[in-house]
Amino acid sequence: MEETKVETPSSASRGNNGGDHCSPSLSPRARIVSVASNIASQSLHNSDPRVWGVLTAISNNARKRHQGINIILSADEHCFGRLVEDVRFQIDSNSVSANHCQIYRMKVTNENMENATSILLKDTSTNGTYLNWEKLKKNGAAVKVCHGDIISFAAPPQHDLAFAFVYRDVLVSSPMPDNAVVKRKAEDFISENKRLKGLGIGAPEGPISLDDFRSLQRSNMELRKQLENQVVTIDTLRSDNRAAVEHHES
Repeated sequence: MEETKVETPSSASRGNNGGDHCSPSLSPRARIVSVASNIASQSLHNSDPRVWGVLTAISNNARKRHQGINIILSADEHCFGRLVEDVRFQIDSNSVSANHCQIYRMKVTNENMENATSILLKDTSTNGTYLNWEKLKKNGAAVKVCHGDIISFAAPPQHDLAFAFVYRDVLVSSPMPDNAVVKRKAEDFISENKRLKGLGIGAPEGPISLDDFRSLQRSNMELRKQLENQVVTIDTLRSDNRAAVEHHES
């Protein structure tokens, strides 16, 4: 792909936009920001180098998708919409265009004139695609997406019609010996328990509701299963290929 420069939303459009401060009685917008911030604060690791990002549902409509609340991004380009070919990226709503938007990776030239890989979002819809409450221009310049950004289809994130997700980068983990895996899982379990006990108490973005807390737990469990299943599937395919080659040679 050719290198290209992309537009980046102003810092005022990222996260909490000045006037919205979380409080015990959260406004709809502050609630969305709080949930997204808590989800984005948890790093994701996966041994499959092809997986580079995850979209996790944070609005009611997005959570109701039958495909689940996590969308794994592993190809260089993903098309989202009501009638896109890959059902994993379909959004079944008349408010969403047949081909609503694209999320993809591309080599870009950063402000220091250095080559880098950026995650880009391009709108091709009728009702609009929003990045942190900023509506993208239809068929306009691609916009850079960063870890923790909120992407919403058809309406602003807090709107009843919105399908809103928080984007997270996925870090590639190096393979570990079996005993190291067991030790790591034990450490993760202890760390997770500590985090869950303190979640919502004095958190920087304010408290979250019990429903959001439970949804966050389901999100993490579901995402881990998806990532693990993807690795297992790849390993199975490799084993099948080796068996087929050995059978053919014999």
